[in-house]
Amino acid sequence: MDTKKDIALKILNDELNIMPMKVTRFPTGFCHSVYYIKTEIDEFVLRVTESKWHYYGSVKWLNELARFEIPIPKILRHGQYGDVYYTLITYIHGKDLGDVYHTLNDFQKRDIVKELVEIQKKVSDIAPVESFVYLPEEHIKTIIQRFRESITANKVFDPSVCDAVADLINKVYFANVKPKAYLDDISTKNVLIHNGKLAGIVDIDEMGYGDPLEVVGLTNMALLLMEADTKYIDYWLDELQATATQRKAVTFYTLLSCISFMGERGTKFNNDTFVTVNHDEVELLNSIYNKLITQLREQVNEWR
Repeated sequence: MDTKKDIALKILNDELNIMPMKVTRFPTGFCHSVYYIKTEIDEFVLRVTESKWHYYGSVKWLNELARFEIPIPKILRHGQYGDVYYTLITYIHGKDLGDVYHTLNDFQKRDIVKELVEIQKKVSDIAPVESFVYLPEEHIKTIIQRFRESITANKVFDPSVCDAVADLINKVYFANVKPKAYLDDISTKNVLIHNGKLAGIVDIDEMGYGDPLEVVGLTNMALLLMEADTKYIDYWLDELQATATQRKAVTFYTLLSCISFMGERGTKFNNDTFVTVNHDEVELLNSIYNKLITQLREQVNEWR
């Protein structure tokens, strides 16, 4: 049976007429197998997936977002090879924010956030598909139910954590959210940093549509799981001139991301990517959850 790398090599040779000197798979990528390609004169990235949905999403959004002049890869070639779909894109030098966060000073963190906020502003006017109906409270309930199902299936955490989060839904807040398009996976990953500056945004298979603060909560949760400082989040909220209610909403979204991470532990993605279950990480996730739920419960009157 062909391995994923064998298939990637066949695509390079048979479809793209590229003779690589080096092919290395990136450790990240739940939906795509992603490879760094080096030739004698250039560098590329090859993304391979069995999912038609993720393939078309990636091609659609990389093409559509190109008009905004934001630092994303350019598509060089794309197509289908047997049962898989591939996209060859330009390579952007840099490392994920999470990999270099500890090396950044406060000024660099603030500058990166300023650029990301400007990028989100540029894409915020993209309209959803005509059939899309945004129901904030129902959206939240649906994803909580999805996390509950994952947690129940993987048997690592107590599914009741989802019920406690559902009890803290602020109906008034969500009823007044003005939905916008936003890049929904620019947390400590997919944001490439080079020499302390924002170099690019990668792994864009879809766009979020709703409350852009959701991704701030996701990033906050990722930093907490790294046991890093969260000054980056403070700078982000300051740049947005976030109100007290919006800051509490970020705490709620951080809780949502926490139970999402809980649901991922023990899950297999992309047929060969397994999210390991580490005792220390389980303890840390439970500790983060307990602190966040206590914090929001103490503020429940202000939050609601």
